[in-house]
Amino acid sequence: MPASQGACGGAGEIVEVFLPIGAALLSGVLVLSLAGQASAGDTFDRLESLWTNLHSYQVRIVEHEVMGDQTSDHELLYEFEKPQHAKLEVVAGTRSGSVIEWDGGDRILAYRANMSFFKLHRGVHDHDMTSLRGNSILGPNMGDVLACFGEHRESLREHDGPDIDGEATDEIELPYTDVSCPDDPASDKGITLDVLDVSKKTGLILMRRRYEGDQVVERWQLKDYKIDPGPGQAAFR
Repeated sequence: MPASQGACGGAGEIVEVFLPIGAALLSGVLVLSLAGQASAGDTFDRLESLWTNLHSYQVRIVEHEVMGDQTSDHELLYEFEKPQHAKLEVVAGTRSGSVIEWDGGDRILAYRANMSFFKLHRGVHDHDMTSLRGNSILGPNMGDVLACFGEHRESLREHDGPDIDGEATDEIELPYTDVSCPDDPASDKGITLDVLDVSKKTGLILMRRRYEGDQVVERWQLKDYKIDPGPGQAAFR
């Protein structure tokens, strides 16, 4: 999906939507607030525990991806509800106003926010339904992200992370040595490090970064969380 291609304008055009966050991102799950240096496994153990008790979440994702000499910058609204419902809306960047929904399996619905009566059925990994680096709507599913990290628990490294918007963080690093997560696109085969930054104050994942060597090729900042919103509460409205 070329990063320079614009948003669809009419009912007869293909709705192109993309998603970050093998991105990661990442993106977010509650964890108990931590202070000081985290012992090995403490932050991740709390993420796993609280994800188990989480029913749904909504989050705003600021995404940046790099592929060769191309870059992609977008703002997304993402909702996930267990066991298998996700919704993504592009609110800034190319394809602004595009929406995709997933209810399990390998198919999605794609439409324009102001034309929800006209919906396309597409494959979840179709090229025009994914990001510059091939991430799909499954990327920000934190359950899948943590499951992959958990499969490589012995390789995780935890330490104090950077301040993000004035909040101190604990950092979880997963070196990509013979590691492949189920939702990783083919373009992520060169990933060497996957990093989660967790707020010490709120316990939320604030950032996910993925590296190829020293270069950050995928970065998702997560903000404006709603955890287990009430029935009928629309995201970010």
